[in-house]
Amino acid sequence: MQTTLTPTLLDFLTHQGYKYFLSKTMVADTPNGFSVKIMLTPVVNRPDIRSLPQGFDTYFQITKEPRQMAQGIDDTEITVRLSEDDRNTFEKLNLRVG
Repeated sequence: MQTTLTPTLLDFLTHQGYKYFLSKTMVADTPNGFSVKIMLTPVVNRPDIRSLPQGFDTYFQITKEPRQMAQGIDDTEITVRLSEDDRNTFEKLNLRVG
């Protein structure tokens, strides 16, 4: 499941033990200029920048750049790919809070 990165989601992932995000950036030419999409996948262990999994172009420490991304970046869509277990736990927590 993919969902928008928010400060609440970021806090949840940090509490789940994730420390990094693998990242894939996609840029598309649109009639109004460029469209930027960043897809993040949370991971526990620090990735090796020299041998990232196929399809990813970099990684971020979860407490640094993603914290700024969660506040929003103009003309950029930032999504997080969650596992089924994380999605279910996050939804349950949100139901209790809301």
